[in-house]
Amino acid sequence: MGDSVVPENHLKNIFTLGLLLLTHGVNCDIPICNQNPKGEHPFCIPEDYNKDLIPDTNGPLDIFVDIFIFEVSKINDLELTMTFELYFDLMWEESRFVVNETSEKWGQDGSFMGSTNFVKSLWLPDIQIFKCKQFKKRKIVTDVAGLIVWKNKQLLYTVSTEVVIDCPMKFSGYPLDHQSCKFLVGSYIHDNTQITFGGQFRHDVENQRAQQYMINCTMLDDNDTFIFWANRTYSQTGFQVDMIRRRTPVLLQVYLPSGLFVIVSWISFIVPPEVVPGRMALLVTLFLVLVNIFNSVTANAPKAEGLTAVETWVVSCIIHVFGVLAEYALILKIIQSEKRRDAKARRAFLKVLNNSNGTSNHTEKPNKKSIIRRDMGGSGVCSSSMQEVFETEPLQQDNQVNLKHQEIDRQWTNHQRDSRCVREKIQMAYERVDRVAMYLFPAIFFVFNMLYWTYYLIVVNIFDLSLF
Repeated sequence: MGDSVVPENHLKNIFTLGLLLLTHGVNCDIPICNQNPKGEHPFCIPEDYNKDLIPDTNGPLDIFVDIFIFEVSKINDLELTMTFELYFDLMWEESRFVVNETSEKWGQDGSFMGSTNFVKSLWLPDIQIFKCKQFKKRKIVTDVAGLIVWKNKQLLYTVSTEVVIDCPMKFSGYPLDHQSCKFLVGSYIHDNTQITFGGQFRHDVENQRAQQYMINCTMLDDNDTFIFWANRTYSQTGFQVDMIRRRTPVLLQVYLPSGLFVIVSWISFIVPPEVVPGRMALLVTLFLVLVNIFNSVTANAPKAEGLTAVETWVVSCIIHVFGVLAEYALILKIIQSEKRRDAKARRAFLKVLNNSNGTSNHTEKPNKKSIIRRDMGGSGVCSSSMQEVFETEPLQQDNQVNLKHQEIDRQWTNHQRDSRCVREKIQMAYERVDRVAMYLFPAIFFVFNMLYWTYYLIVVNIFDLSLF
């Protein structure tokens, strides 16, 4: 018996609490005018109030939009979006309100702080934000919003919100680019014969967090305050966000290192071509590092229709270093060809010399040897220090053999002199190539810089033209 009493008491308490909540909800709803509208309420709405109809006015209804921008919290270059943290205020005249000016609930400035529960019973404008992806009202215990009514029947609805909008961006000039996005507020269905929009905005620049852009909010152009669609003109208001990218990080991380690598590649022109490991290692290392920088830039840069400005720069640096490497490869090819030709001529002469020695051995006495040291360079103008040692059997040779050897020595001396002259001419030729390249490559890089910075800083940014 005692166990059944407890559930009955709980049911009574729950029922009582439900009645209190229901009564509280009714009391918080907007007051409806009765026969005595002068009651304790500062205002009320007629019984025939229709929240689906625009308030009656002489002409279109004026809606004032006041936007306070806490900050532009995020600019996403990959998703092409901007995120705003702001107060979004709408003010218009609700002519159907019945105002009780004698109510003590009016404030000193003639305003009354209404409940946000009133909103569901009132007409609200069909607001749209152009290219809005997300409109998120802040909520802690309740929505961070408010409703204020004035004696002159003006109504203010304010809400704290986070807004994400699409922003069309072009990155052909990245990181030397600038962008412009518009925050446009208007009516979705009512044209300017029914609703017109005006407004203002403010930006808390001092508390704006650092972004990859320098941000400046400006007024809309007159052409942006209306839009023509389906033979109807719609009013709109808002602001424009002009963004200039901060260039210092990319200049220090990409432009400066890659430019210095190009300059370092010119040092190879003063390294002797014969020092193959040093010169080749320098150029190949620079080339591979620039390729690695290009891969990193491509992965982190926003996508564009073609190459971005920074990609164009790194590609040009890679091509420049590759040109220096190709110039050295040409010199190595010249040296290699000269060495092969010289070795082939020497082998041919040694073959003739061996045949001559073989013939003379038949007339020489055995068991007696002599060593003949022949100066392979001869005593000509273009002499060489190369020497070869040949062993011959007899100490005494016939006059015929001596004459033959003398003729061979003379021919080899002439050959060495001619070969040495050719080698010196070839050496002078590739030294001349290095000397010309030492001035040509810096000149090409200088001209490229003039064209590059003129195009991206003036043609693209100022005149908004692009060849790509």
